[in-house]
Amino acid sequence: MRASIAGIEAVRRVDPRARIVHADPLINVLPRSPKPADQAAAAAYHGSQYEAFDMLSGRLAPDLGGRPEYLDVVGVNFYSDNQWTLGGSTIGFGHHLYRPFRSMLGEVHARYGRPVLVAETGAEGTARAAWLHYVASEVRAALEDGVPVEGVCLYPVVDYPGWENERNCEVGLFCSPDADGRRGVHGPLADELRRQQEILTAAPRQQRPRVRLVG
Repeated sequence: MRASIAGIEAVRRVDPRARIVHADPLINVLPRSPKPADQAAAAAYHGSQYEAFDMLSGRLAPDLGGRPEYLDVVGVNFYSDNQWTLGGSTIGFGHHLYRPFRSMLGEVHARYGRPVLVAETGAEGTARAAWLHYVASEVRAALEDGVPVEGVCLYPVVDYPGWENERNCEVGLFCSPDADGRRGVHGPLADELRRQQEILTAAPRQQRPRVRLVG
C-alpha cells in the first residue's frame, strides 16, 4: 500500500492531470444457510473485496498513509463466476440468486462516491458476445441510476494458452495465431462490440461513459 501511494505521488508530481485506476475483483458472496454464523461469515467474505480500496482511501489501517484522494477511479473485474455461496458452488448466470451487475456497480459507487471502471470482463467460447451484451446492458442501467461508469474493457483481448494446462482458451476478440502468426477476429464478439459502442455513443451525454467500451 505504501508503494502504491508513493507511485501515485510520483505520477502526480509529473502530471497532476493523471487519472489513477486500482482494480480488484467485484464479487457477491451469499451464506449457505440462514444461520447467524453463516450469515456473518458470508458478509465478512463479501466485505473483504473492499479491503485494498479501504486501505488506499484511509478507511482501514490509516497508519499506512491512505487518503480519500488516492482512490481515484475504482476498477472492478467481473466475470460470470464472480458470485458464489460461501463454502458451496458458483451461482450461475440466470439463477434466481444471481445478483444483477448494475446493483454491484451501485454498491461500489455508494461506498466510495468515486467513478467506476469495468477494468476486466469477458467470457469463453460461444458465450463471448452474449456476455458482452449482458455487461454492456447492465452498465447502461447503472448509468441511468446515476452510477458514473467510465468504461468497459474486454480482457483478455486475445486467445491464450491456459495458465494451468496450456489449453487453448478462446476468450479473445482476436483468435489464436495460425501457422504464419496471423490472428483472425472472432466475428460475433466484434459485431457485438461494435453494436454496443454505437449504442453508448448514441446515449444521452449524462448516461455516456467518458471512456469508450474497448477491446
